Amino acid sequence: MSAPATAGRLSIVILTQVYRPELGALANRIHPIARHLHDAGHRVCVATGMPNYPKGEVFPAYRGRRFMREDMDGIEVLRTLSYVTPRNISKRAQLRSYLSFVPAVFWSAIRAGKVDVVMVTSPPLFPALAGAAVALLRRARLVLDLRDLWPDEIVAVGAAAEGSKAVKVMRALERWAYRRSDKVACTTPAFMETVAGRGVPPERLMLLPNGADLDLFKPMPRDNPVAREYGLGDRFVIVYSGLLGLKHGLETMVEAADLLRDRPEIAFLLQGDGPARGSLEDMVRAKGLTNVTIAPARPIDDIPGVLAGADICATNLLPDEYLHKIIPVKLFEYMAMERPIVAAIHGEGARVVREAGAGIVVPPSDARAFADAVLELYADPERRRAMGESGRKHVEEHYSRGATAARLEQAMVELVASRG
Repeated sequence: MSAPATAGRLSIVILTQVYRPELGALANRIHPIARHLHDAGHRVCVATGMPNYPKGEVFPAYRGRRFMREDMDGIEVLRTLSYVTPRNISKRAQLRSYLSFVPAVFWSAIRAGKVDVVMVTSPPLFPALAGAAVALLRRARLVLDLRDLWPDEIVAVGAAAEGSKAVKVMRALERWAYRRSDKVACTTPAFMETVAGRGVPPERLMLLPNGADLDLFKPMPRDNPVAREYGLGDRFVIVYSGLLGLKHGLETMVEAADLLRDRPEIAFLLQGDGPARGSLEDMVRAKGLTNVTIAPARPIDDIPGVLAGADICATNLLPDEYLHKIIPVKLFEYMAMERPIVAAIHGEGARVVREAGAGIVVPPSDARAFADAVLELYADPERRRAMGESGRKHVEEHYSRGATAARLEQAMVELVASRG
């Protein structure tokens, strides 16, 4: 194993429940960060499990393995098998999966050897237990990366009630994790305010926003091999790409498509997998819609081609107060691709779209407003072009993955230096 930090070189282990080749916002966030830290000269290990997200089935190439070590862009990825299950099917099975991952990721991280910094990304929050144990044993600094707040999100999507025993336990775990961490990174200012209100002093907080990998997400021709696979031809296409999750309220997009069913030149593409996919497909069939295509998830390298084939990119969240604090990662990817946006969201995400001049914001769950925004942009190609260019510029200036990773690197270096 490599030695710990010398002459500014850190040894870092990142604990994450999802990592490439898995898809989704978490993998898209962590891999560019790990790659930047490696390229900056630090030793980086990623401790994780066998790839299974989002279907809860171990990928074929990884089956039959209990432990595995692999190299991805110079990053050492250490995997340990844990119990996996499809998400949002059984609460008991899901909890078992989350809990079994804790000892698995602990052993993955221990195999990294001596480290200077342990970084845990949440949710789920349970891996913070493993991260704190590794940090204690290795005498390392602990960074907690909060992409969403647990248990707030669990309550917001109706998976558990505030005041229930499960939520009380997670609230206690949340407070404990904050106390144990040397630095708590939050993706939005609203998250920082919430976490500060829960007792984390300002000097231990930092803003680590989501963003886009500008080397991957960049303008490309609308007519490209990936986009042509969907057979939508010259129709005006509205694309949602990402997790088909419960909190996204994608029924609104299907209802908007229903309102526009007499406009055959307009088509909707929902591309991705997740717990809401089955119900969305049932909804499309029940309404007899021919202007909606629901397509499976694709490798990350294909997503720019999917987005380039869109005339408008779309996102939606349920109208819950907690979800106002979230900025969907896909917004940054849409903007990086110079695609205009229709965003059925409130709060932080709406603020970003407005500040960037990148699209139209409508109320969550308002299908009529969503359909009207689509028609408004359909009629104004010059406005669509201007929104796309403005969004790309905004991401370049404020939300590149490289800039975010550099901010994290500096915080890690300062943490280790302050240890003496």
